[in-house]
Amino acid sequence: MPDPNRLSQIDTLWSMVYCANREGDTRQGFAQAELLARYGTAIQRYLVAALRDETAAEDVYQEFAVRFLRGDFAQVHHAKGRFRGFLKVVLGRMVADHFRYKIRRPTKPLEPHAELSDVRDAVAREDELRGVWRDEMLTLAWQRLGEEEQRSGKPWLQVLKLRVEQPRSRSSELAARLADAIGEPVTATRLRVLLHRAREKFSDYLLAAVAETLREDCLDAVEQELAELELLRYCQASIDRRRKA
Repeated sequence: MPDPNRLSQIDTLWSMVYCANREGDTRQGFAQAELLARYGTAIQRYLVAALRDETAAEDVYQEFAVRFLRGDFAQVHHAKGRFRGFLKVVLGRMVADHFRYKIRRPTKPLEPHAELSDVRDAVAREDELRGVWRDEMLTLAWQRLGEEEQRSGKPWLQVLKLRVEQPRSRSSELAARLADAIGEPVTATRLRVLLHRAREKFSDYLLAAVAETLREDCLDAVEQELAELELLRYCQASIDRRRKA
């Protein structure tokens, strides 16, 4: 796994998109499968929110997956910018197409005052995608923190979840709960040290998760994307630390 403290070691997801859409690239199959495995759930959640119909969302997602694997997006490459921007355009068009088809071929008579326009306008869809994408980045950061806990034996995930779930508890109370969970003594001082390091690691993993969706390892671009996703407050210290390095 690349070091999340070094943006230059992070393979951007956009480069994987480019790889996945270059015919003859030996990494094509892996990249396509990795993209759908990593972000398929987030895409499906967005489609459910945008369409307000789980069956329709599944149909549109399957169409997206088929077209992606078939190479219909071969003209898209990493120079286009953010992966979230790519999804906004591609999925937005597919959602709009779904509504247009539904209006042209209604399954039942329209109500007298039924809206004949796209029920979910572009602004609403963009907000929905931003919210889903924000949740996905947080989920990835938590997942990777848990993976490091498994590798290192250090209770990074446990201590941070304790604080999140019990924000008003005193350090001594959290230390006692953590001690029960890991089966060894934990002082309030050790708890605070562990919590500080866990927050740093979570911040680094969140920053890395966002960086993977951009075209390049540019700290300014990562900071902008974090701000747009309302995640910057989790990563500001990590960004400042990198700028001082």
